[in-house]
Amino acid sequence: MKSLFLFLIVPFLTFGQFEKSIKLKVSVIQNFIQKGEEGETLFWQTKGKITFGIVNYTEEQNPVFRDLFISQYKEIVPIFNKMNQTEDERDTNLFIKTLIRQEQDYRKLLTEEQLKRYLNQLAEFEKSNPTANDSYSSLFFSDKLLREYIARF
Repeated sequence: MKSLFLFLIVPFLTFGQFEKSIKLKVSVIQNFIQKGEEGETLFWQTKGKITFGIVNYTEEQNPVFRDLFISQYKEIVPIFNKMNQTEDERDTNLFIKTLIRQEQDYRKLLTEEQLKRYLNQLAEFEKSNPTANDSYSSLFFSDKLLREYIARF
């Protein structure tokens, strides 16, 4: 099914980081879903762990971000499943737009200093560390990538 989804979305894309990031985002969501009930826990723990080293959440922030990541998972799973069932462009657009909004929601909860560290680190990965960039862009957006998604969707 993932292949069919990607086949439907490819005409709208150019090759490069944008297309690769969509494939990564679809794959990672699909992998969490395949874990069943454990997928939700793995999702929020993964998002929290890979960003903690960059932004250093405070004790007060830890439950806030945990709750955000859990709600993001609960929101994206039915959208993802419907997109795969219907193969409708509107459902694909909703999936992408939801990912964009979720990234924006995440950024709004960071302090100014945390946001700066986050954006700088993702930009550095984009520039000089393709492996780390792939890992982060499967769940998050660099500023450059977010602008590109917003422009296309």
